Amino acid sequence: MKRLALGGAVGAAFILCWVGAGVEPSSLLDPANLRAVAAFVRGLFPPDLSPEFLRVAAGATVRTLAISIAGTALSAILGLCLGILATASLWRRGPLLDGRAAGPLALLSLAARGVARFLRSVPDLVWALLFVVAFGLGPLPGTLALAVSYAGVLGRVYADLFEAVPEAPVVALHAAGASPLQTFVAAIWPQAAGSVAAYTLYSFECCVRSAAVLGFVGAGGIGAEITLSMRLFEYGQLTTLLGALVVLVLCVDAFSRAWRGRFRRNAVHGSGVLQDPLELRPMRRGFGFFWAVVAVVAFADAGFGSLLAPDVLAHVARFASQLFPPDLSPSFLASILTPLWQTVAISVVGTVLGVLLGAALAVPATASIMFDPEARLRPLRALAYAVARATLALLRSIPELVWVLLCILAVGLGPFAGVLALGLHTAGVLGKLYAETLEEVPIGGPEELRAIGAHALQRLIWAAWPQARETLASYTLLRWENNLRVSTVVGLAGGGGLGLALYNAVQLGFYDRASTLVVVMFLLVSVTDALADRLRRKPAAQRAPESGMALVAEAG
Repeated sequence: MKRLALGGAVGAAFILCWVGAGVEPSSLLDPANLRAVAAFVRGLFPPDLSPEFLRVAAGATVRTLAISIAGTALSAILGLCLGILATASLWRRGPLLDGRAAGPLALLSLAARGVARFLRSVPDLVWALLFVVAFGLGPLPGTLALAVSYAGVLGRVYADLFEAVPEAPVVALHAAGASPLQTFVAAIWPQAAGSVAAYTLYSFECCVRSAAVLGFVGAGGIGAEITLSMRLFEYGQLTTLLGALVVLVLCVDAFSRAWRGRFRRNAVHGSGVLQDPLELRPMRRGFGFFWAVVAVVAFADAGFGSLLAPDVLAHVARFASQLFPPDLSPSFLASILTPLWQTVAISVVGTVLGVLLGAALAVPATASIMFDPEARLRPLRALAYAVARATLALLRSIPELVWVLLCILAVGLGPFAGVLALGLHTAGVLGKLYAETLEEVPIGGPEELRAIGAHALQRLIWAAWPQARETLASYTLLRWENNLRVSTVVGLAGGGGLGLALYNAVQLGFYDRASTLVVVMFLLVSVTDALADRLRRKPAAQRAPESGMALVAEAG
């Protein structure tokens, strides 16, 4: 009875989200929309490979890389300061306090943790929009947006890494009379340095992907060129730019993976302790000048020279003063309810759509299913596997905001375009995760069912699914959290919700309303994060089942 009541409540909530997201499947079949989509597809080919535009695409790609490098460097510096202050074992609890009550530094530590949460809860595209108003169009707002947003992420990660180091060296130094900062430099940092460097490189990967779309609000980079090509209906240029973006992302991913592997190979398993700190010194001496030049060029190309203009700081101060106090009038707060509900609805329906599409593509993308040694039609299975994997890669490689622009062609402006965009991108992400999870299921249960004559679908339903469902549910919940953040900004590209309300407020100069909307976004993300943490259960460790028939009995 409880399950029936819960299912009814979930179904009713989904229907409300369906209505709130403005889902109209009939618009996909509208003749005008179909003609627009057909014209768009025809315009994508051939790509614009003229020398003039290739120079434009190359310049935008290099500028995107520069924004990413400068943004990562600034975020690492700010994140390190926040991480040190937010480390509870240094200032709030643990052996360093010697049983003493926490003092003012403990309050500063809590404040640093709160600042990090606020910085990472507000989407980087929102920060970019605000910085564009403050500093003007160009790459500088994008760099600052990445720095601020990822400083919040890195501050939290760094603090967690610092708290996780073994305590023995920390306690020994403290007993010898070292101050908290001396203890950090001599005991905590050497143990966490490898993990800090590896995660910073991963953050650089994320910054490259983010920098590619910040141009949608005028923050420079390849996103600005994509927006311009879409507005001019130069779809051949769009193909070239998307190709350049994919190449950039793949190259950065390969570079980051190689360097992160270097840190992992030189670290004690399960910790950030470097086995041989001298291993990286020759590379530092050999390439130190090179990396210094790269940093200087990146900061210059990221637009920091514009800070030398005489009226910049005065303009920023005027804009900041107009943000406060926020507009808390009852009429405006009441007007936020509709876009707020749209934002939640877009995230829910978009995630459900992504789950359905991702699950449908995950089955043919699972090697253990498609390359069954006893299956027939092996060439067709191999082709289906390759097509499914390529489709998933394409869906997740295109950023959500680019999908919004494309979906607007099919269904017009509004939240339904945001739903489709989130669904398509989420399908690519979850489909890959689902397929890899199914491939990692212990083979004991499926093989035992094979021995009694079960075919592939039966082994999937009765053996693989019971072992993988907790991990799959955890991935889905994590993706919904991410989609909620994204759904707050899809309106900046015409996808409805809070993003559209924020864009209108900024365009009309209602900056006090803009600050209110930013606070609402922060509260929405914080509440849903807390809810997701409560719902999430850490997946049980994967273990081989006692028998395949035991799995069948448990599932039944």
